[in-house]
Amino acid sequence: MLSMLGAVEISLLQEGFAIDLGWLEKFIRILIEGIGITGVGIIVFTLILKAITLPFDIYQRVKMRKQTLIMRNMQPELEKLQKQYANDKNMYSQKMMELYKKNGYSMFGACLPMIISMIILIVAFSSLNTYSQYANLAMYENMAHEYNAYILSNSITEEEAQESEIWEETRDGETFVVIKSSAAEKFVFIEYNKGETNPTMIYKIDTDKLYALEKETIDGLISASETSLSVEQACKDFVIKNAGLAAAESYRNNPPSFLWIKNIWYPDVSYDSPIQSYEKFVGQLNSDMILADGTEIDKKEIKSVVTEQFYNSITAQLTEEKDQANGYFVLIILSIGLMVLSQFITMKSQKESNQYQTADGSGMKQQKIMMIMMPLIYAIFAFMYSSAFSLYMTMSSVIGILVTVISNVVIGRIFAQKEAEEVKKKYTRELPAYMRKKDDNKKK
Repeated sequence: MLSMLGAVEISLLQEGFAIDLGWLEKFIRILIEGIGITGVGIIVFTLILKAITLPFDIYQRVKMRKQTLIMRNMQPELEKLQKQYANDKNMYSQKMMELYKKNGYSMFGACLPMIISMIILIVAFSSLNTYSQYANLAMYENMAHEYNAYILSNSITEEEAQESEIWEETRDGETFVVIKSSAAEKFVFIEYNKGETNPTMIYKIDTDKLYALEKETIDGLISASETSLSVEQACKDFVIKNAGLAAAESYRNNPPSFLWIKNIWYPDVSYDSPIQSYEKFVGQLNSDMILADGTEIDKKEIKSVVTEQFYNSITAQLTEEKDQANGYFVLIILSIGLMVLSQFITMKSQKESNQYQTADGSGMKQQKIMMIMMPLIYAIFAFMYSSAFSLYMTMSSVIGILVTVISNVVIGRIFAQKEAEEVKKKYTRELPAYMRKKDDNKKK
């Protein structure tokens, strides 16, 4: 049996927890992890989503153009009704609805595709937000794994131990099984209470072994300390520091960055850092969690699993990242600017539609209000949610602008050709009879 002299306990960190994902979040995960570059994965996801909503978008634009032509033809009658019932809004509305029905105009005909597209986008946004939390938490869980791996690499398991390295000790009436390697480099040993049904492994540092291995470094820690530091505490600080360095290396080897953004799961702002404070970190986790054994943890109980001590332990050696700016507002400015441009192009392309939509011109007023409100909503979301969402919004706006411009040209030409054919047909419908009469005159 090996003698046990100095020893100090050290704890492993919690592992095996994750945000619970739905089917769409799992698809996003497969897509992003399959591509390997988070930002590119989000761009591809945006393209796929736009491809799904494109048929609804085109159908809406075609339907809206048809409704505009109907409204254009009804405009003289609508203006007449407006003057006739200027002092009776209810009667005006009733007569207007009768006119709509007579001419086959539906106020909601072009809205249904838009509603379907909006529902798809809202579901996608919610899923992207949940996946952002999952990916960010998974990164910290992996850091905890590396933290523990350092401690375990300097320990020995019960399966690896020789018979001479396992013995029992009695303390305060309880029997503990001690597993301690005879190898000089294995300075962490294990013990557990033999009387427990499912005993918890307790990890301890053999301070004599560690001090013999790292005497110069540990003496340096003691001399650098402002307070009187014992050898046992210095040994524990040494192990915690190196475990923290292993966690920090895990972060730096797989940074959640994209272009200028240090952590894509946080907003693209300069007043936030890629490694936030514990309260900010936990505050953005608003989804339920699931443990490795299948236990579900309500979002209100997340702090009981991801503790402040856990967070501080794995981020202790990331002091530089705690002071860095996470971004420079680039994606936020781009997403807002592109949304303004998108709204402007849409307003211009729907100018005639909005003009004819209501006899009093209120459609144009509503469109102008939307041009202000939508960028404001995007701005709030961009500051509140992750850079991943800002990237999604930016790409969505770029694709939306391209679709609007191209569809306006194509649909415009198709309808212009149809209108030209109708005009030609209208003014040449008596031509055949005229030609027959002319032919008869020639024969005579």
